[in-house]
Amino acid sequence: MKIKQYFILLVALLGITTVNAEMMDVSCVYETTEKFNEDGEGHHHFAETKPAKWFFWRKGKEVEVLNAAKNFGEKWTLTSKQEVMYQALYHDKKFLLDFQPADLKILGKQTNWDVKKTLLPKSLLKSLTQKQTAKFNDYKMIRYEGEVAGIQYQIDWLPELELPSRVVKKALNKQVITELKELFPLDKTPYKQFETEKYDDMDYADIGDNESHPVVAQLQKNTGIGYFHQH
Repeated sequence: MKIKQYFILLVALLGITTVNAEMMDVSCVYETTEKFNEDGEGHHHFAETKPAKWFFWRKGKEVEVLNAAKNFGEKWTLTSKQEVMYQALYHDKKFLLDFQPADLKILGKQTNWDVKKTLLPKSLLKSLTQKQTAKFNDYKMIRYEGEVAGIQYQIDWLPELELPSRVVKKALNKQVITELKELFPLDKTPYKQFETEKYDDMDYADIGDNESHPVVAQLQKNTGIGYFHQH
């Protein structure tokens, strides 16, 4: 009981509330844009990348993302041992690469499940200042602002969904903006996940024995999708 009371107090301090104990299963479309400050003679010029659209699905103990071209995705699954498994999904080649928790540990890529399912660490919100509240669609939105480790943040947080609707990060001459463009309950989304049951699959530990595989040569070229790789 004491642990439960402490958890409720912590949630209240963070300004994070949920309608249900379980997070809502959702389907989202986000866009991430990068802006660069290019200094010229006597003027400042901001170069902006084309918005990169990406898809996000959250269902129970699974989180999946997909790029705009729909040829590459990533999936994280929380196991019964509270460990995280990762899959790199090559949809255009109907191939997937499995990373066990031990593989991620060896690679120094241990995954924080809470960050994956909410897209950012809640400890970050605690480090920022709550500025205002508003509405995003029919959901309450709380804006947080502040600076952490030399990075300026502005985060519009949806406490009922435990997801951001907008994240702005400013550091030196670079600005990264991620915005929620579409939001659906998972059972009503027009954006369906790929069926991967019939994909060819390989364990990461077996890559060394399969260097001639056509996908293996591309593994180092993929850097991930959207906001997940902007931290």
